[in-house]
Amino acid sequence: WHPETRYVTVIKGTWWAGEGAKFDPNATTPLAAGSFAVHTARAVHYDGAKDEEVIVQISGIGPSDTVPVEPAK
Repeated sequence: WHPETRYVTVIKGTWWAGEGAKFDPNATTPLAAGSFAVHTARAVHYDGAKDEEVIVQISGIGPSDTVPVEPAK
């Protein structure tokens, strides 16, 4: 998670986003080019590309940090 809210704009490809402490790439939501998403401050999330080139713009107000989360068991 991050201490500040982050704003994601998908410029090219499909960006896959998920929430929660348990990493599950099969439970992600596809965000096509032109999509916009918000990662709320302190919300545990994971996201990324799967099988194609993706260009995203991620904005927020700093200073920033990334706080890793222990995997859910």
